[in-house]
Amino acid sequence: MAKRPRSNNLSLVLVLLVVGGIAADATRRILQRPAVEAPPRPPADTSTSVAGASAPGPRDSAAAARVARVRARIAEDAERTYIMPTLKETDSTVRRWPDRRFAHPLRVAVLRRDVTGYREDFAANVTWAIGHWNGVLPIGFATGADSGEADVVITWASRLDSGKTGRTDLTWDRGGNIHHAFVTLATHDANGHALDSPRMGSLALHELGHTLGLGHSPVPSDALYPIATALELTDRDRRTARLLYELPAGSIR
Repeated sequence: MAKRPRSNNLSLVLVLLVVGGIAADATRRILQRPAVEAPPRPPADTSTSVAGASAPGPRDSAAAARVARVRARIAEDAERTYIMPTLKETDSTVRRWPDRRFAHPLRVAVLRRDVTGYREDFAANVTWAIGHWNGVLPIGFATGADSGEADVVITWASRLDSGKTGRTDLTWDRGGNIHHAFVTLATHDANGHALDSPRMGSLALHELGHTLGLGHSPVPSDALYPIATALELTDRDRRTARLLYELPAGSIR
């Protein structure tokens, strides 16, 4: 009876050894299996795409061709005019009255005002300046309009806040077409000196150039020089105005 427990213990040991061997063999088989390779990734797309980008269409090409023609025309007369300074003031936009206004002159209302320093001959100075510009361009001026229907309104102030003697405020559309102009002429300069008739004539000649779309000239003899002293239009004034009205209104960027 004392030998039976020893036999049972031995059997248990044998069972454990067999089970351990089976487990070890299974583990070895698993470790020896070749690793499963992941499927290859497609090569990265290094191209750059822009949403909405497309090849230039006929309309874009036509616009580019128009700008190229305008720039070429400007280059032809750039040295004999002040068209480049004019375009710099307008952020590279040709700003002028539309062609449809050529059939009738711009209606001008001259508003006489009871301000210090105003003289009745100042209105005559405006008429004199209009006479110098008329005939230069296919568009001209005609006085006698009522202020409510006028294209150009001219009036006076004793002095301007800017310290200048004249100011022209234009109204234009996105296409660069001018629709209205309001001109204010000062009866006194920045130092408080009263303007006389010749100086008012120079000032009116200068500001009317702005109403047509012209910017300032760097040449002192031109009517559109920042300090208005000219009593006649120069060839540069005329050439610049004519070139401006040869060009189509709008941006040349």
